[in-house]
Amino acid sequence: MITLTKQTPKWPVALITLLLFNTSPAQAIVKNKKKVVAANIVNNITITPQSSETFRHKSPALPSPRPFKLTAITSYTLPNGLTVQLLPDHRVPFITAAMGVNAGSILDSKQLLGLAGMTADMLTEGTKTLTSKQIADEIDFLGGAIGAAANHDYAIINASALSKYSPRLLEILSDVILHPSFPDDELKLKKTNLIQELSIKRSEPEFLLEERFNKVAFGEHPYAVVAPTEETVTAMTTDKLQKFHDQYYLPNQSYLVVVGDFDLAKMKELIEEKFGRGWIKNDTTATTLPAMPKQKARIIYLVDRPGSVQSSIKLGNISIKKTDTDYFPFLVANQILGGAANSRLFLNIREQKGYTYGAYSGIGARKEPGAFAAEAEVRTDVTAPALEEFLYELDRLRKIKVSSKELEQAKSYLAGSFQLGLETQSGLATRLLERKLYALPNDYLETYVDKIMAITPEQVRQVARKHIDLNNLVICIVGDANKIKPDLQYFTYVDVYDMAGKQLNATRESKSNFASQQSFQNTDIDKDGN
Repeated sequence: MITLTKQTPKWPVALITLLLFNTSPAQAIVKNKKKVVAANIVNNITITPQSSETFRHKSPALPSPRPFKLTAITSYTLPNGLTVQLLPDHRVPFITAAMGVNAGSILDSKQLLGLAGMTADMLTEGTKTLTSKQIADEIDFLGGAIGAAANHDYAIINASALSKYSPRLLEILSDVILHPSFPDDELKLKKTNLIQELSIKRSEPEFLLEERFNKVAFGEHPYAVVAPTEETVTAMTTDKLQKFHDQYYLPNQSYLVVVGDFDLAKMKELIEEKFGRGWIKNDTTATTLPAMPKQKARIIYLVDRPGSVQSSIKLGNISIKKTDTDYFPFLVANQILGGAANSRLFLNIREQKGYTYGAYSGIGARKEPGAFAAEAEVRTDVTAPALEEFLYELDRLRKIKVSSKELEQAKSYLAGSFQLGLETQSGLATRLLERKLYALPNDYLETYVDKIMAITPEQVRQVARKHIDLNNLVICIVGDANKIKPDLQYFTYVDVYDMAGKQLNATRESKSNFASQQSFQNTDIDKDGN
């Protein structure tokens, strides 16, 4: 008998097994109640594991997150009200500037939905002195990029370039922000492309799902708007864009962050020259927002998409805003539930059941309370079983304490991904800008990881109970109604809509019966979560 001992090169057991015996590693594993011994006897040859490879039987311990400390930030406010943050970083000869303006789509009128987004998108399409091509050519010469976009709460304009071109970069950035011309030819092209895009989206289940969910969850609140309509896009003109810009793109409603390789004194002079002169502050009229609706029952809103081979599912409710005290524990709870490919929803609905390629959840925390939601796309024939698993996992998170392993993995993932996002200039600039736009504490970035790592299993259960309302969930599904509606009716009432948003069945005025019969009330659970 030949025995491979310590004098033999320490090759992996699985590799030796494959090379010598033409068999799989699984055939070479013999399990014992006390230990796992890798062994296989073929032709009087025995392979035994090396003592130095016992580490393979235990997963490596997760290291503690690295402490994060911001270098000194110079913060000040110009006489016109512009708030500035400067963070020198001389590691690479590059500079990143980001401007945030309180000019999001929450300010759109119903007659001009999409105006805020179009205004931001058109900023780089021409100024009083530069055409869109000239802007693009100059930025390309500087070795950088420039772009603008608006979300519900604000607009952000990003610009970057090699640091030796900092003066020219800041000049172009100030020009597109302060002096956009909104040229008619560029606007006409943008409108044509957007209308075509909207027409295509109208047939996509993801768009239909988001549209119906937001309409139900947010009601008349501006957060309900997923996209403009063809009518509102057609109504946009250069004059209307200019009026919106003049009304909301104000220095006292804006924040500028500059990160990169620059001289602090020279940068302050440059900012004063480009943004402090000629940009006049002004007051804006406070916007009165309609109240968000209160869900009174758990109802399924089904968008009929005849012939669909799969169903798109999204369920959730209004939850928290960015500054909510429950933000951090709810962030951890969501990570455990559906934040990544090792989360409960993914492991259950994809890995165990095989209903979908992926199932996830998320929190849309904003200035105003956003929505918590879980979603997936599943085969048509398993729509009802998949919904059942969603409800099961939501209920389990509310009732039973999460395990220590799940909790530590979720916290480590959130802490690590957050710190990883701060490694780039653009990532750091975005976080600094976010801190100002959402009025977050000054130590928000430095205490983020500590707050995440301090979350306990009981806090996760408490926020899940508080912010996941199973009795009053908004459940939206896009799929073939003829095939999936009969099974869905076992869960609750089903309201059916066509792809244009028109309701096809009678409105249910009373939905209390189901809520009383299928109530998910908190139950008495012992200290161990049983």
